[in-house]
Amino acid sequence: MTQVFWFFGLHGQIIINSVFDPIWFALNDQNLTAFQSGEALPNIVTKQFIDSFLVGMGGTGMTLAVIALIFAIGKSRQLKELGKLGAPAGLFNVNEPIIFGLPIIMNPLIIIPWMLAPVAVTIITYYSMSLGLVPKPAGIIVPWTTPPIINGFLATGNAWQGGMLQAVNMMVVMLIWWPFLRILDKDYYETERENA
Repeated sequence: MTQVFWFFGLHGQIIINSVFDPIWFALNDQNLTAFQSGEALPNIVTKQFIDSFLVGMGGTGMTLAVIALIFAIGKSRQLKELGKLGAPAGLFNVNEPIIFGLPIIMNPLIIIPWMLAPVAVTIITYYSMSLGLVPKPAGIIVPWTTPPIINGFLATGNAWQGGMLQAVNMMVVMLIWWPFLRILDKDYYETERENA
């Protein structure tokens, strides 16, 4: 739903947080109590699950991976400049330059990766934690502006697997976005050539 709200120009994370934060924080608190007592952590989905492994990778939609992909494959001047503008903020999980500059809002080409990437990452993260490959969030509140990799490491109680999972998730997002960003970049590039 976060992605749907953003697609229509509404700040999806703020809308969803207003409803689910009390639940996620309660689950987070249960994990923190268990972590401090040395007991098994009871919950996978907590506030830090959402903030560190979904939103905390460049902002809603994990757009830091999109910025990295822009630098890797972008040919159009428009995307290259957008990548330069969005990268510093994206490192700290602020992605409005990408949301409004790409644009993501009301862009029918972008809705597919915009909706698909968070679902894929949620599934990968949930099962990685449920199978014990990556520790569950320890209940530690990591500021949402903490850069990825560091964020995952801290959220899982200083476990390197948390940072590694974020890196894998970013690669998954890049793979999902690749064909759509190529089409958008090609369209922008051809338009720039025609206007030149």
